[in-house]
Amino acid sequence: MGQALRRLAALAALVLLAACAARDPQSTTNAVTRAVYNDDAASAVGYFDDPTRGTVTRAGVGLLSDKMHALGRYDGLKLLATDARTREYTYRASFAKGTMNVVVRLDDAGKLVAYRVFPT
Repeated sequence: MGQALRRLAALAALVLLAACAARDPQSTTNAVTRAVYNDDAASAVGYFDDPTRGTVTRAGVGLLSDKMHALGRYDGLKLLATDARTREYTYRASFAKGTMNVVVRLDDAGKLVAYRVFPT
């Protein structure tokens, strides 16, 4: 019985770890930013909640992708600020020739309810 309980606890820990990874704001933001950079609206919208998904347009993603490409190769994100109460996160997106700030807000399930990009 003790070994079965240990296996169940280990399985529960793996499920919890997987759930936390799926809700990791930086991983989510990085994945969406890469999708936008690659002008892949279909991949980007998969990270948004249903109401927000409907506001994302192919043209908007293309326009933002062009602005990102003007700054060169995408090199990743650095966390600048968080607001745990509102689940809002601000990152600095680094490119070969410049940066942009990316501000996101997530729901309880880890889906994006806001994704905003600002020049720096």
